[in-house]
Amino acid sequence: MKVKKMFRKSLVILMAVSLLVQLIGVSFATERRTDSYVDVVVDGNIDKEKAQLIIDTINGEDVVAPRSILCVFGHSLAQGTALETTHRYYSATPRCRQVTYRVNYCTRSSCNYITYTVIGENRIHCCA
Repeated sequence: MKVKKMFRKSLVILMAVSLLVQLIGVSFATERRTDSYVDVVVDGNIDKEKAQLIIDTINGEDVVAPRSILCVFGHSLAQGTALETTHRYYSATPRCRQVTYRVNYCTRSSCNYITYTVIGENRIHCCA
């Protein structure tokens, strides 16, 4: 009886220690730095005005959304890709995070309709 009790106590202690080690390891692995900065690059044949609008939208800036009168009947949609690179995101190598977005946008010049979806996220080496 006493052997069973000792075994259970040691098993509980071992489990608690291993859980603590895992939690500490996770906190170090996902540690983020505060001196990071973000670059967003839009791929494809997109004019500068639309590219800047996509960058502002991904960066979370409030964009005034005028709509073209032609868009009442539906948008003229095109699709592109945007890469957001956050330099010095992690404290350990590889330090940078790259998020890939699929961007749908209206091609009419007076319409600011944009939707984007995250299609990938990677931890990468970068120059900064």
